[in-house]
Amino acid sequence: MAEVKLCGVCGKNEMSTACEICGIPLCFLCVRKVSIAEASPTAQALPGVFLSPLRPGVAVKKVCAKCMREADFFEGEYF
Repeated sequence: MAEVKLCGVCGKNEMSTACEICGIPLCFLCVRKVSIAEASPTAQALPGVFLSPLRPGVAVKKVCAKCMREADFFEGEYF
C-alpha cells in the first residue's frame, strides 16, 4: 500500500499539492492561490482584447501561508 502524506502545515489532512516555492506538502484547506497577471509587451499593446491568442495571461501559484507572506511574486523566478 502507498503511504499517505499529511499536510505539513496542519498535520491533519491528506496532501493534495506541494508549495511551489518551498515544497512543503499542503492539503486543500491550507493551500493559498496567488494570481499574477503577466506584464509583457503584448499585454501592454493589446489591452481589453479577450479572444486573441496574444492576450495577457494570468499565472496561478499554489503556495503555503508562510511563503505567501514572505515571497516577492512580482520579481525574479516566480514571475
